[in-house]
Amino acid sequence: MTATAKTATVKYTALSKRNQTLAVSKVLTVKKNQGKVTYAKKSGSKSITVAKNGKVTVKKGLKKGTYKIELNVTAAGNAKYAKATKAVTFKVVVK
Repeated sequence: MTATAKTATVKYTALSKRNQTLAVSKVLTVKKNQGKVTYAKKSGSKSITVAKNGKVTVKKGLKKGTYKIELNVTAAGNAKYAKATKAVTFKVVVK
């Protein structure tokens, strides 16, 4: 399994009105995985959450800046492939 981080950009003006939700494809590219993929946040701003399905929520009112989020990406595997976990750090930029 490979997981490659991306940088996602969120507009400050939109964030001042409500939470913003980003699809996992906006922050990561996961390839060569076998079985169901789950996500678990390890560290980063408390104002940015990551659901098990990979949806990233940036909470309303987050100040402008660049935020690094570290998470574990886990592929469950299948009959031929073992479970695999990879640590990845992606960035969220609030402009």
